[in-house]
Amino acid sequence: MNMKIIIAILFCLAPFSISAQEDEKPEQFGLNHLTEYLSLKQSDISFRSDYTEPDLFRLKVIADLMNQPLEMISYVDNLKSSFVKKQPGLVASYLFQDLQKANQTYREKAYFADISEIQRNYNLYYTDITLNQLLTRAAVYLDVVFPRSIDKSLALLSKDEKKFLTNQFKELLVQRVDDEFLSVEAMDSLDKIEEVYIEEFVAFGNKIDKDPIIDAGISSVKELMLEINSLRQLLKSKVISSEKILNDAVYLPKNANLDAYLGRQSGWKIGGTGNDYYSGDYKFILDFGGDDVYDLSYDPENPHGVIIIDLSGNDTYRSQTDFTLGSGCLSVGLLFDFEGNDRYDAKSFSIGSGFFGMGMLYDVSGDDRYDGDTHIQGAGSFGLGLLIDEDGRDMYNAALYSQGFGFIEGLGSIFDIKGADSYYAGGKYKDILRYDEHYLSLSQGFGYGLRPYASGGIGAIVDMQGNDSYYSDIFAQAASYWWSLGVIYDSSGNDSYNCFQYGQGCGTHMTLGVLIDDYGNDVYFGKGLMQGVGHDYSCGLLLDRHGNDTYTAYDLSQGAGSANGAGLLIDNEGDDRYFIKNKKNTQGYGNPRRDFGSIGLFIDLSGTDQYYGNGKDNFYWKTKSKWGGGMDIETIKKDSSEVKNEK
Repeated sequence: MNMKIIIAILFCLAPFSISAQEDEKPEQFGLNHLTEYLSLKQSDISFRSDYTEPDLFRLKVIADLMNQPLEMISYVDNLKSSFVKKQPGLVASYLFQDLQKANQTYREKAYFADISEIQRNYNLYYTDITLNQLLTRAAVYLDVVFPRSIDKSLALLSKDEKKFLTNQFKELLVQRVDDEFLSVEAMDSLDKIEEVYIEEFVAFGNKIDKDPIIDAGISSVKELMLEINSLRQLLKSKVISSEKILNDAVYLPKNANLDAYLGRQSGWKIGGTGNDYYSGDYKFILDFGGDDVYDLSYDPENPHGVIIIDLSGNDTYRSQTDFTLGSGCLSVGLLFDFEGNDRYDAKSFSIGSGFFGMGMLYDVSGDDRYDGDTHIQGAGSFGLGLLIDEDGRDMYNAALYSQGFGFIEGLGSIFDIKGADSYYAGGKYKDILRYDEHYLSLSQGFGYGLRPYASGGIGAIVDMQGNDSYYSDIFAQAASYWWSLGVIYDSSGNDSYNCFQYGQGCGTHMTLGVLIDDYGNDVYFGKGLMQGVGHDYSCGLLLDRHGNDTYTAYDLSQGAGSANGAGLLIDNEGDDRYFIKNKKNTQGYGNPRRDFGSIGLFIDLSGTDQYYGNGKDNFYWKTKSKWGGGMDIETIKKDSSEVKNEK
């Protein structure tokens, strides 16, 4: 890390102009201003990759951002701009770029089906051309592209190594409630078993190429959306009805083999506008409407692609096993729901889960509820997991590794575009190493790697509109662990962020976390390592651009660096309130570990603000640390006598 030893004694600046350049973003002006005051350079906030031995799983974007952590602001701004309404394939393509590994020069494509494979010998059962185009497209991907692409992804693995992925590797992400009652000896034994699993996986995991199967999933989303939209437009124009489409079927001879007919294959089901019930392990479902119930299962020992399309109705989706509901387990799993107030009740590895594959759940409208356990609601491990909800007041409830979670070579994200939403993560698996009454979350924009064996991935939540609430416990809300990246971007609304420890723009152990909230009167509450904190060669950043906000924390928070980390809290506008319990390590603090110290920056750029702590309205301060301080100024130019400097 380039935090240079500073020999000169820090000095107080004389009054000077505090007006920003017109083309300069306020947060950039604030960083320029405070670092100069503390005799620092922004380039001092940087982490060298050779502080640990680089592993073969590290993502390029994370390696680049570790070198220039302040570029996280631009990264998040680009991330939120990547979304285009009604085109889920575009955001998936953008996210796929961020799954490029460091030093990776070529990315393998999906298997390309030739003409003979596209024109397989399916007989037509339905007579409608638009429907048959959709069914044909789905069949090509399910029968040819997905299985051949996962074969490319896992081509170098043995049979036992492939089996390892859905057994031992899965166990690295599974917690059990009963673990809190185990003896110390039993817990130690479990830890040793997991360590063996990790070492076994690291020995062959670099032979996995996730790119072909994810590329296949993204291509399928783009092509299927074109066919689905054509069908929906046809129905909307009332040129033809769903009843006529389904009733216009060819005459079947006696004892006909249904598997030979497109849309009637084994594992395929097409439902009308009534209230239908689906139960079992399916490859393809198309439902034209009605309040439907789905009781779905999946066998990871026999992996296959899954495509579910529901055009309307207040539907209930229920998991009977793991790996359902927009879950790609060693394949691609897609769930499209276009209308209705829907409920998704999952187990684990579900609701937009990519586990050595790609999983996407795309819900266009309605007030929806999403419930489940582990690795759900936008979670990726050696894959891409994506949950997109474009409209409605939605509820997201999960236990662990969820709601924008990225594990090794994985990216998991939620994009919620409109509505007042509620995010809850935790409450099931206790943090038995630290607390008796608190729970692990590891969710809500959380990236996670296996220290020191394997770098982690990217976890993100992008929420565009609505008064949202985020509740979690330990490790959450734009946080990460070990060469990972955790992100929350919330565009507008009066939002509430509540997290007990390690959250709200927090990085721990060579990693990155960034939370950006653009508009609204927001409330941030937590205990420790919160609200812009970096611990152990890490950077955590919280940027709130507008609104009258309230920040409350106990210790090592609100712009704090620890163990050669860097923490930043920046508030651009509004009449804000800042409360802390321990003044010794908050509001612009960097502890002096390992000789050359840490960096903590606290920046407030306008408004009439209230403080309990080191700060003060219209004031500069330095804390007894290496290197920490803060400022509260008005970026609108005013008489310099109104700005008091530390004496």
